[in-house]
Amino acid sequence: MASEELGRIDKPDATPVIGKRKVYLITMVSPLPGAPEGFTTRLKNYWDAIDKNVSQLEARAGMVNRIFHEAVSVSGDLGLNLVSQVNQPAWSMIKNRMDSGATLEAFDNDDLFSQIVDWSRCAQVGLTSQAVADVIQAKYTEAAEARYAGMSENLEEKLGDSEAAIVIISSARGVTMPEGAEQFNVMPPELDELVRWTREASEQAMAQAQAQQQAAAAGVEPGHEGHSHGPQGEPEEGGSGLWTPGSG
Repeated sequence: MASEELGRIDKPDATPVIGKRKVYLITMVSPLPGAPEGFTTRLKNYWDAIDKNVSQLEARAGMVNRIFHEAVSVSGDLGLNLVSQVNQPAWSMIKNRMDSGATLEAFDNDDLFSQIVDWSRCAQVGLTSQAVADVIQAKYTEAAEARYAGMSENLEEKLGDSEAAIVIISSARGVTMPEGAEQFNVMPPELDELVRWTREASEQAMAQAQAQQQAAAAGVEPGHEGHSHGPQGEPEEGGSGLWTPGSG
């Protein structure tokens, strides 16, 4: 199965993909409550670029017929309502294509996703027993594999011959693309910018938190860390506490 990154390779003629199934793979990056304003702006830029790049891809490879979105377990308007809750910046891009005839399909499994979240939380509580840790890891892996298998099955069953689908997912590892489908990875430069900015903001926040901890250990009052000899730094855009953004 061929894989292409839109914008990072020469655009081939559309002829080879005519009559084939197509998957336009998009990295899901969703809003983070409490994230600095700089993240929100860059997130909007990312989804605006995705919308534009998908339109260009549709023009050369085929219009979108199906839409699959991580965390969406129901189809149609109910699914679109879920998108508005979990990934508002992508809502208009999806809605516009639904208005043009594309179908938003049920893709994820709520129960399996909840299991993955809960097992992850269990692993973070500070376990002292390796046997318990092994059980948690096994259960997590079992739920994740079942979830990915369900996603793969949904893609295979619902994507028709010659159709094109948008697949929005944080990581496609573990998910099998439909048989014979041509895969296009939609990765505009705005994604690199967002990832880089997120990493730098996280590192800066961690440095700030470390400086505050060292100042507290040295008996320096909050707001007077400049008199200590420890690392110093201030978040570029403010915020309080340690902000650690997620990654896809």
